[in-house]
Amino acid sequence: MVKQRVQNARGRRAAALASAAAIVGTSFFVGMPTAMAAPDAITVTSLGLAGNAVAGVCEATTGAGNCTLRGALEIANASTNPDGVEITFASALSGTGKIVTTGGDVNSMYTSRVGNPAGNLNGAIGQNGARFLVDSDVPVSIDFTNLDGIDGQDWHATAGFYVKSDDVVLENLTTFRAAEAGIAVGGSNVDINDVNLSDTDTVWGEIGVAFLDGASDVTLNRVTSHSMYWANYAVDTAATVSNIRFNAVRSAGVHAWAHIDIEDGATVNGFVVDNSVLGASSETSPTHGFWMNPNITVTGLQFTNSQFLSPGQNGLFFEGSGQNLTNTRIVNSEFTGTGNNLPGYDAGNISRVIGNNTGTWNGLTFEDNTIDQAQAVKFGGTVRNATFVNNTFSNVNDPAFAALHLGNVSENITVANNEFDRIWAHDTIRVEGTSAENVVIEDNDIFNLTASVSRAAIGIYANGTGNRVRNNNMQQDISGAPGLPDHVDNHWAIWNEAQAATATDTIGWQITNNHIEGFGGKDRSQAPIVNNARGKLLVTGNTFGPHTRGGVTTDVEHSAFWFLWNVHDSLSNNTVQTFRAENVALDGTNATFTAVQPAPLIGNNAAVGPVTLHVYWTAADNAEVYLGAITDVNAGESVSIPATQTNGFIRLQTVDANGNTSQYSALDPDAPSQVPAAPSVGEVTEDTASGTGTPGANVVVRDESDEEVASVEVAPNGEWTVSGLQCETGYTVTQVVGGISSGETAFTTATCGSNAGPGDNGDGNGDGDGDGNGSDAGDDQKLDATGMPGGILGGVIAGILALMAAGAAFVASRNVARNI
Repeated sequence: MVKQRVQNARGRRAAALASAAAIVGTSFFVGMPTAMAAPDAITVTSLGLAGNAVAGVCEATTGAGNCTLRGALEIANASTNPDGVEITFASALSGTGKIVTTGGDVNSMYTSRVGNPAGNLNGAIGQNGARFLVDSDVPVSIDFTNLDGIDGQDWHATAGFYVKSDDVVLENLTTFRAAEAGIAVGGSNVDINDVNLSDTDTVWGEIGVAFLDGASDVTLNRVTSHSMYWANYAVDTAATVSNIRFNAVRSAGVHAWAHIDIEDGATVNGFVVDNSVLGASSETSPTHGFWMNPNITVTGLQFTNSQFLSPGQNGLFFEGSGQNLTNTRIVNSEFTGTGNNLPGYDAGNISRVIGNNTGTWNGLTFEDNTIDQAQAVKFGGTVRNATFVNNTFSNVNDPAFAALHLGNVSENITVANNEFDRIWAHDTIRVEGTSAENVVIEDNDIFNLTASVSRAAIGIYANGTGNRVRNNNMQQDISGAPGLPDHVDNHWAIWNEAQAATATDTIGWQITNNHIEGFGGKDRSQAPIVNNARGKLLVTGNTFGPHTRGGVTTDVEHSAFWFLWNVHDSLSNNTVQTFRAENVALDGTNATFTAVQPAPLIGNNAAVGPVTLHVYWTAADNAEVYLGAITDVNAGESVSIPATQTNGFIRLQTVDANGNTSQYSALDPDAPSQVPAAPSVGEVTEDTASGTGTPGANVVVRDESDEEVASVEVAPNGEWTVSGLQCETGYTVTQVVGGISSGETAFTTATCGSNAGPGDNGDGNGDGDGDGNGSDAGDDQKLDATGMPGGILGGVIAGILALMAAGAAFVASRNVARNI
């Protein structure tokens, strides 16, 4: 009988049912008895190797006293029951021994080579075929419960099981050793559950589970493969496989290559390893996690919620070139060793999490992973559309690469919210190669770079556009632990070597708003941020804590040892000279100062105005707080910016009109920076005001338009007076002490006319006519016609007339409104 395989198992089964329905009519499904809709059940009762054709004692429904596994499979492979065949083992077999596979082809169900005969695995899967074959047009399940195991006891180079057909389940096999591959899968919709493949005594077992060309929708649940020679799990050479899934899989003790081997030229569409463990810290023959052979195409590789533990080996190892990986996810997994990492390599550490490679990665998610007692995550090819987020790197030891090392081409990459601690490596984060586009390194905590050579927390070496290093927290050990080795001069926070085409072009990186603490460990150590490049590089908003080397002299503005160093005269940011802050006033609300442009120091060039000033506050000699930026500033202007501080000092950084960023400014540690008290205001008349202030201060009066209208020096007795003011007018008064202006005191001059004294001719008691006959309080007053005093009557009449006029205006406005 010639079988025609249908690749889609579910489609084939549906087609078979549809054909049956066509034969008996639509009543097939309605009238079919329930008892008929069931798989055939076969019980294995013998540990022998002979097939049913020889023994003749297996029955398709129950098995018989000498029913072997081979006999049961022969019946299953010939079955036409669309509900399939279920093979189980009699309870009487429990404890009676294993099925021992030995002998030549006579004891094998399949005698042709299994797998690609021209591939690297041609001698590792099944050179001489397979002991057991599942090749049926119907679903087949084998439950090995009650079987003590299967043991290949010769070197006949056969696979244990060749699953050639679709819809197959193998489960509950506690001990299994084969001469080559334990299980070779070429079908679809295959589940392998609770199977333990192990060969700790010989090198016969080559592979635990092999995935052949055409394998798809294959799931391994709680499968263990231990001590195979080639690999515990492998994808065959040039095979195309799809939707392979590992769940709670264990792998350890591979002798030669890797826990999971993807062979040359393979195409993989979906390969998920979840909740699984590759390797063990106690392995005596550790191997790499994945062996990525040349010219493979892998889409949808996932390593999630899993562990890689093999000492001295790579999580992902790459041989040669030509690897293309798309939509890779390495998430919530651990890559951990057990060694004492620092200094130098320890045998307990694992090697590189991702080994050096020239592969092309398009769509990579590397998130929430733990890397400890390990080496680098390294990319040497092309990485596009990648995220490295929320990972923890600790005790990373790599003498050749950075803890996270990107290059040669990096595009659309985010490195964010990671923590790095105790890194003995080339750098902590390094971006190098031919180009970098839209690489963002932000919000990372980078602690304790401990390299025994001059290295950086973040090293930038790739030219490009749209790249950012921002909001990172970089701290060296400030707890009193050992600092730099004697022969090491520099641990930089950020080292930039990315170049622009010319000195007037813009470098495609920005370094902003990072906080740096504890760098500058020796007198000869260079600045924490070094711009060793040609072109314009924006480096602003970066703050430096009190344990970073501080400075107040003008050397800070042009030398190599403080805060930021523009290395090459006239080439690095044109080595632009910064402005300085003088006459600084800190009142708890604002920082006010005069922007002074000094003559350029040696090697520096004048800033082209108007400039943008980036303003920092320091308690002593660093730049602990970034207050913000003030734009369009010209030399000599008095400017201010919100600030809550009332003491300390102001330091500036200048970005000139051409986009060049200066080094940080010097400051005068003896300059007063507290705001003097506001002057007090005492007597006020229509046109004068007087009060008290600081002797020698300059008192300035301004009107409501903030225009200066008067000024005077406070007398030695602390008093001041100004004149020439307008009556009934509001003013403010400040005093300037030592070049620093105080807060304001507001006042209003007296009511107009309130300064007039008694009449020129009167004595103050009469009517002012000088005749001595003025009336007093007892005199009779003149009355008008109503009998009211004349003065009172006049006031009443005037009030009535005013009310009548207001009423008339109101009525008129209502009439106008209605007409509108």
